[in-house]
Amino acid sequence: MDKGQVNKRELVQGLIRDIRQDLEGYSQLKSMLKYQRELMQRTDNQGLTAHNARQTALCNKLALRAKQRSDSLTTLGFKGDNSGMKRLISALPDHLRSQIKLQWDNLQLSVKDCQQANEVNGRLLVMQQETLNHLLYPDSQHQQIDYGASHPNR
Repeated sequence: MDKGQVNKRELVQGLIRDIRQDLEGYSQLKSMLKYQRELMQRTDNQGLTAHNARQTALCNKLALRAKQRSDSLTTLGFKGDNSGMKRLISALPDHLRSQIKLQWDNLQLSVKDCQQANEVNGRLLVMQQETLNHLLYPDSQHQQIDYGASHPNR
């Protein structure tokens, strides 16, 4: 077997390993996002500061693996995205194809779950900020304008 074949095999093995690691990573991230929401609801700023540092480190690892996966796909001659991964999976031997496809599909679902959880946390943060602004600056523009509530000229 020539060196090019060995490198391609290693790249594919690395992609498969990364999918498995990302499944674990996104499972951990989902738990972390839930805990982050709990900390936000309790307004535990010290806890949030420490937690967010750990969560950011995990997100950085996941982003790095996604970049490496994209680069590996490109090196193998595929697009460095979901369509490229699906084409690679369809080219795998039968004994691997269904297992890796299932893992890839599960990874995509995990990513979407985490995105949704992050959006919920973002909305909670916005609501908390609006409440805080309303309490701190009751007469400012942060307050909603109430058309018709009070008209001194009437």
